[in-house]
Amino acid sequence: MTLEQVALRSTPNTLRRVKALLIVGPQPPPMGGATLTVQILLEELAGYDSVEAALVDTRLPTNYRKKKSLFELQTIRRAFFIIKQYLNKIGNSDATLVFANNTFILTLAPLLFLLARWHHKPFYLKPVGGDLDLYVMAQAKPLRHYLLYVLRALDGILPQTRQLEVALNQFGCTNTRHIPGCRPNLQISRSLSSNSETLHLIFLSQIKPEKGVQVLLDALRLLTDYGVKVTCDFYGPIYQEYREAFFLQLERLPNARYCGVVEAGAAPQIMAQYDVLVLPTYFVSEGHPGVIIEAMQVGLPIITTQHRAIPELVTHGENGLLVPVQNSGALADAIRHLASSPLLKAQMSQASYRKGQAFQASVIVPQILNFVFHEGCQK
Repeated sequence: MTLEQVALRSTPNTLRRVKALLIVGPQPPPMGGATLTVQILLEELAGYDSVEAALVDTRLPTNYRKKKSLFELQTIRRAFFIIKQYLNKIGNSDATLVFANNTFILTLAPLLFLLARWHHKPFYLKPVGGDLDLYVMAQAKPLRHYLLYVLRALDGILPQTRQLEVALNQFGCTNTRHIPGCRPNLQISRSLSSNSETLHLIFLSQIKPEKGVQVLLDALRLLTDYGVKVTCDFYGPIYQEYREAFFLQLERLPNARYCGVVEAGAAPQIMAQYDVLVLPTYFVSEGHPGVIIEAMQVGLPIITTQHRAIPELVTHGENGLLVPVQNSGALADAIRHLASSPLLKAQMSQASYRKGQAFQASVIVPQILNFVFHEGCQK
């Protein structure tokens, strides 16, 4: 630390140029969209002299069951642990940025917001996923009004999709600004042309039906019948209830295999070895899938679905192809179209790479800081 930095940190909080940001969100393990986003933000902020980040870790215990009641002992203990961390750190912060799923927004976020108000600190919310609007509308009317009252009172909401920004504005949340997710700045070399007659596909996500795994397996079966030269490698954690059915179907497909779980940070390097990312998801909480952003950054064409806000990332015919959800025939046709069009595949690769540059951490993090602190923050 330089003498100038020491001097800045020794001055009163209201006078110093160094801003203290308290981040509330999960750290890995496990590795997922929310944990990876928080980790990327912390790593990027480490390069800033003008911002000092502190963390309240909200990760779930490894033995935590998602179906737990809100009033079970382990749930209450976790809530008290988060609140204790928060109270210990909020006094030294200039602003709070909370990464929260829908349940957290309904339960703990309002309390954290009240504590921030008590300490006269601005409070910003970054919803995880893209279905907060659906969650709000699914609540009974009294709870819905309460939730909307809280959301409108926040200093700011930073949804990752334009779709959610529009929906929240329609709810009267005018404190909303769309800031997409991001991934680290990558320097990965990849050939945009392939001499192979076989189209090599990659699926990288959770292995469960809602992510379109079953639709893709059915499409691969059709492509085998059509005689299309295509292979597909599946990566990701397997949903336990789907494991047996998944492996049973893989045994019957000569052009598909399971390759395990990808280590944290290794996804872009692995995807760079393939021709196309396929993600036929219809997962209800889908926002901007991080795997699509990573695929764009390494220059992969993307075949995915016309689901929720995904068309904000993939423009049909430009950097990929969009198909209807749960339609294996349309998915097979899209794959066959790219397999027979090397020139189109190369053009989509270039378009995907160009589009992916807008989602680098060095581009997105300054947008977050400008919104939270209402001024530019320099590295």
